[in-house]
Amino acid sequence: MNKIRELREAKKMTQIDLAAMLNVSQATLSNWERGVHDLDNESLAQMAKFFDCSIDYLLNNSPIRFADDVEGDVTEIDDAYFRIALEAKTSGISPKDLRMAMDLIKNARERDEDFGKKLGK
Repeated sequence: MNKIRELREAKKMTQIDLAAMLNVSQATLSNWERGVHDLDNESLAQMAKFFDCSIDYLLNNSPIRFADDVEGDVTEIDDAYFRIALEAKTSGISPKDLRMAMDLIKNARERDEDFGKKLGK
């Protein structure tokens, strides 16, 4: 489940308010909040900017909301993710498929790290 509802309510906004800002219907926003449909890349980017959080935080894939919460430049990472997401969209790759690919890469890296630890590296 994503954090859209939590972030929206923290700003004391209704679904209608946020939907109007994003230029989508209230029903669409409701479906996003309930996880019935995936968000499109443009709306993801708009919400992340509006709520001042990373896309991963918005999708509940990371507990880190603010760039100041980690070392390094999270903005650079989010910008790279957004560019990849836009490229995926123009190539016909859905946000869900992109997320699955990113999860696959993350899992492969974790397995490599675990394997390296077993070898004493």
